Amino acid sequence: MTEKEILKTKLKKLTQSQRVEFFRDGGLCVEGLINAEWVKKLNDAVAQFNEESKKLDKSNTTYDLQPGHTKKNPKLRRVTSPCDFNEDLWKILTEGPIGDVAEDLLGHTVRFYQSKLNFKSSKGGTEVKWHQDKPFFPHTNDSVITLGVYLNDCDDPQGPLEIVNGSHKKNTFSHYDNENIWRGNIQETDLKKIDFDNKKVLKGKAGSMAIINYRTVHGSKPNFSDKDRPLLLYVLSSGDSVPYTPQPLKSKYEQIIVRGEYDNRIHCDSGEFVVPPNWTNGYSSIFALQQKENRS
Repeated sequence: MTEKEILKTKLKKLTQSQRVEFFRDGGLCVEGLINAEWVKKLNDAVAQFNEESKKLDKSNTTYDLQPGHTKKNPKLRRVTSPCDFNEDLWKILTEGPIGDVAEDLLGHTVRFYQSKLNFKSSKGGTEVKWHQDKPFFPHTNDSVITLGVYLNDCDDPQGPLEIVNGSHKKNTFSHYDNENIWRGNIQETDLKKIDFDNKKVLKGKAGSMAIINYRTVHGSKPNFSDKDRPLLLYVLSSGDSVPYTPQPLKSKYEQIIVRGEYDNRIHCDSGEFVVPPNWTNGYSSIFALQQKENRS
């Protein structure tokens, strides 16, 4: 759906001023959307994933481990498609507040694309370099968002998400380097074209929701605090926006309509952009790509 059409739909969770801020800036953080009961359920899921990671000594298709990970000192960096393994993580979308917020920003028909659980371990959790999501998974139109739920309080020391206001209305940058190797981040020559004086830090208490458009330039600093920073992420689109390229993070829920009814119509934006590599066989994580880690 177009921004103009969505702004006319009835709100479920957000205020109209919050919705206007999202479309103007390309992202915002809202506190109080996820209540304490849901936060506890989500943190219980996090604890379960952490325990499972202790059994591993190397990354696999579900668990991405930070270098230095051990059973005694686990450094879980990402869980791919966590909704596939925990019913509460799916219910908060289909029956809970995440789906309501998605309707406020995408319209009444919402399509699931992917989920992931990103960790920034205390005392050195990996940074995420400046990037956009569209180069990873371009869709027929730009009504695509990522909704992230902070499961612990997240302030500056924990490395919260940061965005460049208004960048979703400007360039979609290539995430390949000069040798045409996919790096998963914006290269130095293009970073000079971005107004980093117009940044906004999306930080908040546990249960806060950070939401960005998939064209918005964003990143986050390392976590050097004593607290972990787990962030539960859902990528969703309006019903009329579908991907051009294969899904890199496989899920049993891929492309399911989670809200509303689909009428078999899609909307295509004009323009051109650089497509990602063939993700048919998936990839490890944005962390591993940006850090140029070799995987066996």
